[in-house]
Amino acid sequence: MAGFFDRFSSGPINTVSDGLRRISGLGMKYDDMVIKQSRAIGTTESQIGGSDFNPRELMYALALSDISQKKYTPIFDKDYPGRREFLRKFALNSEIDWMITTVTDEAIVYDETNYFAYPSTSLMEMKESMEEEMTDQFKRIYNHFGFVNDTVAWHFFRQFLIDGVLAFEIVFDGKGETIIGFKEIDAATIRPDVKNENGILKKVWYQYPDTPGMTRMLYDTQIIYISYAKGNLPSRVSYVENMVRSFNLLRIVENAQVMWTLMNSTWRLKMVVPVGTKSPQKARESLGEMMSLYKEDIRLNPESGEVTVNGSPTMQYYKNYLFPSKNGEQVSIETLTGEGPDMNESPLLNYFTNKMKEDSKIPFMRFDKAQNGGQLTGSAATGVDREEIRFHKFVNRLRSAFQEILTKPLWIQMCLKYRELENDEIFKSSIGLRFVQDNIFEEIRRQEILQKRMELVGALKEITDGEEPFFDVTWLIERYLKLDKDELASNQAAKELAAKKKKDKEKEEGGGDEGGGEGEEGGEEEGGAGSLGF
Repeated sequence: MAGFFDRFSSGPINTVSDGLRRISGLGMKYDDMVIKQSRAIGTTESQIGGSDFNPRELMYALALSDISQKKYTPIFDKDYPGRREFLRKFALNSEIDWMITTVTDEAIVYDETNYFAYPSTSLMEMKESMEEEMTDQFKRIYNHFGFVNDTVAWHFFRQFLIDGVLAFEIVFDGKGETIIGFKEIDAATIRPDVKNENGILKKVWYQYPDTPGMTRMLYDTQIIYISYAKGNLPSRVSYVENMVRSFNLLRIVENAQVMWTLMNSTWRLKMVVPVGTKSPQKARESLGEMMSLYKEDIRLNPESGEVTVNGSPTMQYYKNYLFPSKNGEQVSIETLTGEGPDMNESPLLNYFTNKMKEDSKIPFMRFDKAQNGGQLTGSAATGVDREEIRFHKFVNRLRSAFQEILTKPLWIQMCLKYRELENDEIFKSSIGLRFVQDNIFEEIRRQEILQKRMELVGALKEITDGEEPFFDVTWLIERYLKLDKDELASNQAAKELAAKKKKDKEKEEGGGDEGGGEGEEGGEEEGGAGSLGF
């Protein structure tokens, strides 16, 4: 397996700092102890011969599986470039475009400062100075992506739904200590690998590995890679691909219904004209002339929806057919009616329409504009539809995958700034994004849920153990109101400020009373002395 560690060693390699190399090795600690303590044969080990392997091979196999099986890698799928081109054209269909836009609008919501998310470390305690530094670095990274002045994040998320993968290069300054920008790269041109540097395994990515002269090696700290699908599971590569089958079947039924309507909207008259006797050859010639005369070529363009009849966009809504009669003596005229199933109301069309809606994971009510499907009504706390709940969870899963576009460079920048964070697994797993929610709906939902929780806390507070309350009020608030750390801290700061103002006011009032009392007492003494003098 030595060749795996030395591949592309002669190709161009970017000069990066020791810090970036060091961080690229995090999470690759498959040492001899792990190998010795392991008893089972995993899926990766079974592919390299079960127990017939050496520790060096196993370390590489485990490390490679760690980065290649967690996410879908299109470079290993030869069909992906063609599938991606098809998916991009497929997404131009108005129905699919509406669904993609709906999901994207649900996931990426901007506030008044054009931020769609903020950093969140609610799972761990941080020093105030470090938390401020993290906020500043997040704003810089957000700015470097160009998310502040445009809807770039919205378009990236939309592209993620269509392509299924996104990849970016993290660009550092000359010292390799500060992120200065990002560059979008084609995710179909890079593949993950492992490199051995002085006996330490490093996560790396090779771009254009099969094209000499274009091959580039980048450390994992230089790459952001987002994938919709998991690497070793059979699944759709993107959100859009899940709707291809149902949409195509729906389009076939729609086209059939359109063609049926067009064909049956034409008024046809059949006229039989006697022509006497003709030879078989003359009859065939006459038949061929009539076929060419009455033949119609009706085409429906599936992309534009245009219908052409014999190459013309206009359609004649009445037809007269003339046929010769060999033995007839008089002209006969009759009306021709279309035969076939009535497709004015097609259950099949409704079936595939509903199937496409299910594949989109968007709640049915949002499609039904006639039934107020576009309105957010009802009690969010007590009457939320299960479809809305499932859709909310689906959007959160998409956000969880997409958030790496900001959390990974933020984690790398913090590790370069504070080296003690490199081996802090809690810190890495605690970094997340707090996405901006749909303001009106989320505010109403939160208020109603908070109202229900307050009623529960009020009821529990009334329970007594003798004369004393059984539950502590502070514990009830923390346990059942479920306020986050920032909200509790803000409330505590407001209470302390109110207590300080109250104390200062009492002090001022108390000081005035005390002074007035002394004055009054002094006046009485003076008055008393005067009276005694009289």
